[in-house]
Amino acid sequence: RIRLGCAWARAVGVVCAIRLGCAWARVVGVVCARALAEAMADTMPATLGKPFRAELEKYCRLEPLSLQELREVKDLLDSHGTLDVTRAKCKDKDGKFTGPFSASAANSKGDHSGSSMFGSWLRDNCIIAYGLYLTDPEGQGCEDSKACINSIATFLLTHEAHRIELVLGGHKDVKGAPETWMDRPHIRFIGETGLEDTKWYNHKQNDALGYFMWCRCQLALADKMPLTGDHLKLLGQLFDYLRV
Repeated sequence: RIRLGCAWARAVGVVCAIRLGCAWARVVGVVCARALAEAMADTMPATLGKPFRAELEKYCRLEPLSLQELREVKDLLDSHGTLDVTRAKCKDKDGKFTGPFSASAANSKGDHSGSSMFGSWLRDNCIIAYGLYLTDPEGQGCEDSKACINSIATFLLTHEAHRIELVLGGHKDVKGAPETWMDRPHIRFIGETGLEDTKWYNHKQNDALGYFMWCRCQLALADKMPLTGDHLKLLGQLFDYLRV
C-alpha cells in the first residue's frame, strides 16, 4: 500500500489513529513516511543535488525531518527573513498595507506598467491567507489572513458583482471565445489600489473563485470572520454564477 502513494499512507494513519490511538498512529506514520521515501528514491527521475546553502544540506533529503530538525530549519529560515511575508504585502500610495499580496515584492508603482507580477491573484492570495491562518490562528497571521480575504471580498463586491449579475440575468455569455473572458469576474486585481486591471487577461479561471469561497468559509467556520452581510450575499452570487 505504501508504494501506491501518499493517499494510502494517509488512510493507514487514519485507521491506526482510530483503532490504536495517537501513539501507535505516530509510529505507523513514521514507518509509512520512510517506506514512501524509499519508494520515491527508487522511482525519482533525478537525484537531489547539493543545495547552494551549506547550512541547508542536512535538511535536503527524501526522508522526513524529525520534530527537532523542523524546529531547527524553521529557526534558520526565520533568522534570514525567509518566512517574513511582510515584504510581499501590497501598500497604498501612503505606504499603508492594503490587505492582499502581490506576486512580486515591489510595491512602489501601484500598477502593472512594469510587470504583471505587481498584480494580486485571487488564487495565490487565498492560499497565502489560509496558510497564515493555519500557522498562526491566534496571532498576527490570522489578522493578516482576514485582511487579505476582506480585500478580495471588497474588490469583488465593488468591481465584479455587476459582472456576475449580467451573467446571471442572461445579458452576458462568458462561455465563448477569449474576447468574452474579460466579462467574467476578474481573478487578478491591483492590490495597491483595489482596482481592476483593465488590460486584457484570461479571467476564465473559476477555480480561483472557488478558492476564495473555500477560504472565506474556513475563516467563518473557525469563528474568525463571521459570514454575514455583504460577504454572505457575495458568496450566494458566486454559487449562482458557478451554477450557470
